[in-house]
Amino acid sequence: MRSLLAAGLLLCAPAVRAAAPDAKAKRSLAAASRLYHRLDLAEASARFDEALDAAPGWKTAAGFRATCRWTLGDAAGAAEDARLAAKLKPNDAQSHAARGKARLVLKDHDGALADFKAASEADPRSIEGPLGEGSVLSALGKSKEALFPLNAAVKRDPNSAAALLMRGSVKDRLRDFRGSVEDYGSILEINPKFSWARYYRGKAQRELKDYRAAESDFAGFIEANPDHEDAHYLRSNVRFLLGDYRGAVADLTKVISVNPRKGLAYSNRGQTKALLGDKPGAIADLKKALELDPQRRDKIQGAIAALESDEAPAPELEPEPAPAPEPAPAPRRRAEDRDAPSFSDDGPAVSVQKEGSMLPPKKVKAPELDIDDLPAKEKPEPGPARRGRKDAPVERTSGEEEPLFIDR
Repeated sequence: MRSLLAAGLLLCAPAVRAAAPDAKAKRSLAAASRLYHRLDLAEASARFDEALDAAPGWKTAAGFRATCRWTLGDAAGAAEDARLAAKLKPNDAQSHAARGKARLVLKDHDGALADFKAASEADPRSIEGPLGEGSVLSALGKSKEALFPLNAAVKRDPNSAAALLMRGSVKDRLRDFRGSVEDYGSILEINPKFSWARYYRGKAQRELKDYRAAESDFAGFIEANPDHEDAHYLRSNVRFLLGDYRGAVADLTKVISVNPRKGLAYSNRGQTKALLGDKPGAIADLKKALELDPQRRDKIQGAIAALESDEAPAPELEPEPAPAPEPAPAPRRRAEDRDAPSFSDDGPAVSVQKEGSMLPPKKVKAPELDIDDLPAKEKPEPGPARRGRKDAPVERTSGEEEPLFIDR
């Protein structure tokens, strides 16, 4: 009886209203937003927490924190905030932007686009409207269309590292690598501690075949992230192209220590050891690669046979057709990537890493033109993307897509 009475009283009790944000909460939100635009993501997250601790249920703050959580790879936390903020009834530029951010996280692209445009109309000076609009268009794969609002966002606030990072990633997808290098460099002027700008800039410089600059950026990133597998793999690639075979072997050894099942690292290290005259080490590495990557059996077996017959061909980079683009999945974070900004086609931005292929030719020479460096009329027609969108640009990303010697 008592339990029934208590239940009845609870049903009759008035709903508890969310606490209205006071001046302290508003200051925390403003500070958090500034830190986010500087890409001080951990500090920004803490200040967003302060704002919501001071005003639990504050939908506007939840919308802004959703983007920060998404960028940090906390997809579950971002979705939780986004579901709350999506209930907003906006009445100004800030609340429209907050609901737009929430809708973007929830993949309501049409709703998000409408909110960000409304935010721009409500406050033509705010960066949130055009930055959000560019983010939506980028998430839809409309990179060329995304550039216009992103340019407007950077013009409104040239010190927004977040806007520069978004625009840099879009330029990268459009193969404007020089433009992306400039944007990543501007980020480092604003926030030298944001080491991920070095990683992304190094990848773009690698595409431009500025291998010395790429090596320097990867080195700077690795100093802050010493166990990052992909950074060591990419640096091994540029070190090989610079003729630093011992450095390439050192990086590949680090890759193997982080991921002992990476057959590609063994095959590349084996071929590089062959150049250094370490025939037993080269054969041992290639046999390990054969064990881990049986699908590359013919290529690896051929390299082993050549070494065992003392007719080993020296490896060389050779152009391969670019793979068709594939949208990135929602972020799955490794331990070393917890502080990395997440840019997925499903959310506020885009970044993809995948493996491509290169073959073992007969002698070492300067790298040849890649297929994407040829005039448009000489390029082969790209194959269909497995999960691509019709309006997604044909691209070759600058991630871990080029094994040095062994075909895929």
